Amino acid sequence: MKKYNYLYFPFLLVFGWFMISCATRMPALYSDTGEPLTITEYEKIAQKEYDNERYDNTITAYKAILKHYPDNLRASAWANYEIGYSYFVQKEYDTAEIYFREVLNEYQDPASKKLAKDMLNKIVEEKDKKNKKKKKKQKDTS
Repeated sequence: MKKYNYLYFPFLLVFGWFMISCATRMPALYSDTGEPLTITEYEKIAQKEYDNERYDNTITAYKAILKHYPDNLRASAWANYEIGYSYFVQKEYDTAEIYFREVLNEYQDPASKKLAKDMLNKIVEEKDKKNKKKKKKQKDTS
């Protein structure tokens, strides 16, 4: 019986890979008829992906709002904000800054503009911390 244990290993590898790939796959961004989803459906997908720390999927869902609903300025402002925030939590500050500045410069929604401005201030703080650590490390090695 022990000589057959080696047969289980490839099965377990394939099964494990399948389970991981299913867990991280992006949900469908179109309806069964091929039409775009509603803004609310995209937001629900994005929130679920964010909650599971799948930030690339979160960004993709919000970019779908920008693509399919460009005339909805409120939704576009918030989609840009959320994309920026998703980059921020990944510490991709330069990319996050682009999206927060887009909110400030292109949209009139006061709430999203205020939060975008707050996040830009946080980016400055994070960059300052990073620079201080870098300078301290350089000073310690000199």
